[in-house]
Amino acid sequence: RVDYSTLIEQEQQDCLTWGLKQLEIPKLWETTKGEEINVAVLDTGVYGEHSALSDRVKDFLVIDPLGRRIKATPTFDAGEHGTHVCGTIAGGQDANGVAIGVAPQAKLLVAGVLIGDTTLRTLMEGIAWAIEQGADIINMSLGMNYYEPLFAEVLDILLNLYGILPVVAIGNENHGNSSSPGNTYNAFSVGALEKTKSGGIDVSSFSSGASLVFPGKEPYGLVTKPDVVAPGAQVYSCIPPTKRPEGTFEYNFMDGTSMATPHVAGVAALLMAAKPTAPVIDIIEVLKETANHPDGKNLRPDNRWGHGLIQPVEALKALT
Repeated sequence: RVDYSTLIEQEQQDCLTWGLKQLEIPKLWETTKGEEINVAVLDTGVYGEHSALSDRVKDFLVIDPLGRRIKATPTFDAGEHGTHVCGTIAGGQDANGVAIGVAPQAKLLVAGVLIGDTTLRTLMEGIAWAIEQGADIINMSLGMNYYEPLFAEVLDILLNLYGILPVVAIGNENHGNSSSPGNTYNAFSVGALEKTKSGGIDVSSFSSGASLVFPGKEPYGLVTKPDVVAPGAQVYSCIPPTKRPEGTFEYNFMDGTSMATPHVAGVAALLMAAKPTAPVIDIIEVLKETANHPDGKNLRPDNRWGHGLIQPVEALKALT
């Protein structure tokens, strides 16, 4: 992959992260920047006072292992993960003018569910809270190392009863098993892409995807995951202020399908804002159908690329 110094120089020159440039996000900004769309983020929390997230965090709470809701003021992040994810979804610009967020006018509903011991009950309560808060999209850059069938029922309710799009990381198990709920048939699951030294792109080695299939909706039905891929390596976004010997840092690079997922959630927010009457199922279908797979459409989806790299501009055209 490309080295960080080259990447930083290019991003500052472009005033965009490489992920936003790869996805041609500024072309969508000519139509919308995600206004009126609520994106719930189930993660480690968020440092909502970050300058790149100013006025974007609409609500915040923590959910403990027993599923109890705890209002917390001010906002906080138990690590850096949640803030980084939020920045990719809806962040503004860093001090050098580099845009980091896909949908910078979307609002964030953040539930700290990855704090301490995370249980299935924690996640389910987080989803319930997101529904109550009026989420249009739920970003879940998380996963369990087994297949949990309960998610199929819950995600079905999200999609078909509430019209909420669940965007979920497929996991970082290399060619190993994908994680749940990303391997649930009705999750819109996302693998990670990286820039190569030759100037191209490829699926990141860590992105989950063995030659496995998972239970589908119909009896004995099977599905292939992930659904799509998006930039997920060397992703530049905001973090809580972190002191190091060389100074205090508020931005960092991270790798993971956790970083790819908010790119897709942000794109979905742009599409929803541009086409507010479009059913969530249509959003999913256009993102899959317009995705670019290196082997064309005949052999997709597969366990590495899914349907391919999302093409937001083409997806918006397909919704028109």
